[in-house]
Amino acid sequence: MNLWVQLVFFVLVIVFAITGYFIWDRRYRGAKEGNFKPTNEVFKDPTTGKLTRVYEDPATGQRQYKDEP
Repeated sequence: MNLWVQLVFFVLVIVFAITGYFIWDRRYRGAKEGNFKPTNEVFKDPTTGKLTRVYEDPATGQRQYKDEP
């Protein structure tokens, strides 16, 4: 019985990880629709060490983060 509980827990963790990758992570990859304009916000990403600029859609307030060249 204990093996089944561990298996169910493992499957739930995998499902949440995949869901998080495709849904939550979207703000970092950028949406395809929208009229995103660059803002003056530029920061160094603590994870990658790259300069990152914030883009915002004035109509919706949505934000995206893209690496600076």
